[in-house]
Amino acid sequence: MIYKNPYYRKVKGSFILLVSCGYCKTPIAKYQKVGKGNLLNLHIDRVIESSIDLSQDPNVLSCPNCNAELGRRMFLQRRDKEVFKMIRSTFNTKRIER
Repeated sequence: MIYKNPYYRKVKGSFILLVSCGYCKTPIAKYQKVGKGNLLNLHIDRVIESSIDLSQDPNVLSCPNCNAELGRRMFLQRRDKEVFKMIRSTFNTKRIER
């Protein structure tokens, strides 16, 4: 089931990534990435749609298929935002067209 994110906002100069589970390859979310570099923090307001219901405020980002833990919820004080701190090598990213 695909959930639209109620907190989603467009960001100028961004591109879309498809984030999937590194173990079972299940698509987790379409994410709006800004800048170069790897995906370290998954900002909740940049998720376009996901297979996890983000309106319930889960503390752990886990795969709906194999229940593998992909990230933990954190609060960034310097930006005053909620993010998922991603665990490296547990997820895959792929750049997709709009």
